[in-house]
Amino acid sequence: MSLKNLLGLGRRLLRKKTGQVAPETIETTTVAGIPDVSKFKTPPVQTVAEQSKALTVLPTKEAGPIQTRPLQMGSAKQDRVFGSVAYDRIAQKGGGSYTADEWADWLTDRGKRNFKLFGKDFEEGFITGKRFKLDEKFARGSNLYNKEQTVPIEELFDSNIASFDRQGNLTGGVLFAAKQANIKLPGQMLADMVQLNPANRLKAIEYGTPGGFITKADNTLQTQLYRLKSIERSLETNMPAPALGVDRDFVRNYKDTLKMLRNDIRALRENIKDGKKMAVNDDVSRIASRMNSLKEGASTQQKIALNQMQGEIDDLVAGMKDLRPTKYLDQAGYTYPGGQNYREGVLVLDERIPLNKDKGFKRNPHYDDKAASNPIAHFRYDIRTTSDGKKAMFIHEIQSDTNQKISKSLREAGQDPFNTPMRTNPYQNDIVIQFLSDSRKKLSDEIIGGKLRPAQIELNASKIKSIDEQLSNITKQSKDFYDEAGKRLDYFPLLDRSSYASATLKFLTNKAAKEGIDYVAIAPTNIMSRGMDSSKVSAYTQFYGYPNGSKAPGSKSFAVIPDIMKKIAKEFDTTAGTIKVSKSDPTKPYKDVVKKEVVVPGDRKYTVEEHRAVSSKASSDLEYIPDNDLRLYTDVFSVKVTPNMVNPQKIYKKEGGFISKYN
Repeated sequence: MSLKNLLGLGRRLLRKKTGQVAPETIETTTVAGIPDVSKFKTPPVQTVAEQSKALTVLPTKEAGPIQTRPLQMGSAKQDRVFGSVAYDRIAQKGGGSYTADEWADWLTDRGKRNFKLFGKDFEEGFITGKRFKLDEKFARGSNLYNKEQTVPIEELFDSNIASFDRQGNLTGGVLFAAKQANIKLPGQMLADMVQLNPANRLKAIEYGTPGGFITKADNTLQTQLYRLKSIERSLETNMPAPALGVDRDFVRNYKDTLKMLRNDIRALRENIKDGKKMAVNDDVSRIASRMNSLKEGASTQQKIALNQMQGEIDDLVAGMKDLRPTKYLDQAGYTYPGGQNYREGVLVLDERIPLNKDKGFKRNPHYDDKAASNPIAHFRYDIRTTSDGKKAMFIHEIQSDTNQKISKSLREAGQDPFNTPMRTNPYQNDIVIQFLSDSRKKLSDEIIGGKLRPAQIELNASKIKSIDEQLSNITKQSKDFYDEAGKRLDYFPLLDRSSYASATLKFLTNKAAKEGIDYVAIAPTNIMSRGMDSSKVSAYTQFYGYPNGSKAPGSKSFAVIPDIMKKIAKEFDTTAGTIKVSKSDPTKPYKDVVKKEVVVPGDRKYTVEEHRAVSSKASSDLEYIPDNDLRLYTDVFSVKVTPNMVNPQKIYKKEGGFISKYN
C-alpha cells in the first residue's frame, strides 16, 4: 500500500473513530508532546479557602523527599481533624518518580485468582487496598506507629489519583492518564493531590450551643447567683434608712424579686444549654425588668453590683448572636428525649463543585442556611451521664441524604461507584487533561506520520476514541440523571456510608476530646425508630446496630458504626464496648416517664422508657428515680475518648473497596 493511501486510511479512521473533539492540546516542551515533569513547580502554601477556590492541583517538582510531614497532612495537629492513609503510604515511598503501574502496585494489591465454576477452571483479576504499617521513620511518637493500615480505594478515587475496575485495571485518574502518556510521576505530585482531596476540606456547620460556651455560661451565671445570695443576706443592714422599720412589705417584696431573679437566671442557664435563642431572649428581658425593679430601692453599692451583673449577663448572651439554633430537638422517632446540650451538625463541602448541577451548590434539604449547602452528612447528639458519673456524647443519628440517593441510583443501574461514567471526580483534572491530550496528540501524529501498519492505525484510532471518551467524561456538564445518552450523577466525596459515618464519628471524637467528654456513644436500633419500616430495617440494623454493637440479635458481626468505633479504639489504644448512659439528668430525680414501643421488623417489639420532663421537686404526676437506680440508664455502644484524639484521624473506612448494598 502506498504512503498516500496509508495516510488516507489513517485520516478516514480518525474521522470515523472520533466522534468528539478533544480539548485544545496543551503545549509541552518535550518530544512527541510528553510533558517535562522535571520543570513542574511546587505550589505555594495556601489557605483552605484558597485551595477550595483553585479547585485543581498544580504540578509539582519531580525529585526530592515529600515536603509535608506524614500523619499531620502538613498542618499543626489540632488545626486539621482528618488525616490520610493514602498520604502516609505515598510519603513512605519517599522521593523519586515512578510509573503509573509502580504507583498502583504500591498503593493497592492487584493480581489474579483461580476459581472453579460448574467444574471448570476460571481466572479473574482482583484489587484490594494495600495493607502496610508505618515504621518508626514516619510515625515516631504517633499512636499509629507499627499499626496496620489499608489504603482505601475510595480515597484514591476522591483524590483523583486513580480509579480501577474490579479486575484491578486502571480506568481513570492521574495514574491512568500518566500510563497513557508513558509518564513517570513524582511522589510530591500525588501527595499534593491527596491534600487537595475535597474530603479533606469538609467543614462542620453546627447548630446549638458549643460545649465551651456552656462552660462559660455556667461559670458566669453561677457567679451572678452567688452575688444575688449575698445581696439577700445583707438586705436588712444595707437597705436605705427610710425603708427600715417603715415598710416591711417592701423588704419582703424585694426578697421575692431576688428569688424570681435567681429562677430567671437558672432558666437562662438551661435555655443556653439547649440552644433555645428565643427562650434566652425572653429570659434576658425578664432579668432586665427585675434588675430595674431592684435598683429602685437599692443602695448605691447594690446598684453598682446589679449593673455589673446585668452587664456580664448581656455580654454572655451577646456571644450567642452568631449561634445557629437547633431545628429537630422535638422530632419524635429521631431524637431520644432527656439529654443535655442537644446539638445538630452538617459536614459540608462549602465550595462550588465543578460540573455539578445547581451551579455546583446543592441545597440542604434540612436547613435553609446557605452555609449548609453541599451537605455530605448530618448528625445530632446530646450530652449524658454514665452510670459511673462520666460524660458521654450520645449520637442520635448520622445520615446522608445526598450520597444515599446517589448510591441508590448507582446500585439500581448496576454500576461500580468508583468506576463508572455515571459519577466521575471533577477535581484536579487539569493534569489529567494535559496527559490525555498529549497522549492523543502523540497517537494522532503517529497515524499521520504514515509509518504504521493498518492494524497499528486501527489500534491507535481505538485508543484515541477511548481518550476522547475519558476527556468527555471529565469536562462535560452533568445532568439530573444517568441514562443511555450518557448523562451523569452529581459528584460528592465519601459516597460509601461507612466513609461518611467514619468522617462524622472522627469529627465528633475529636470534638469530644477537646470538650473533655469521656465517651462517644451511638443510640442503638431498638430504642429509636428513625422512620424504620420493613423495607429499611436491614439498612438500619446493619448501620446502627444493637447495644452490644452487633448488626442483629445474637450475631457476632458488628454493625457499621460500632465497627468504626472499634477501629478508632484500636488506633488510639483505648476501648470500645457497651456502657450505660442516663435517660435524663441524674441531678433531677423526678421524671415524667413515658413508655413507647419500638418495632424492629424481623426482630420484635421493644418497650422503651423515655423521660419527657424532669424536675428537682416532687410532684404527684412525676416518678422518683434517683441516680443510683438502674431504671435511669440504658445500654449503648461506645468508644472511650482519649486526649490524643485531638490528633488527625484517617477519614475513610479501613477496608476501602466498593459500596454496600445497603448504602
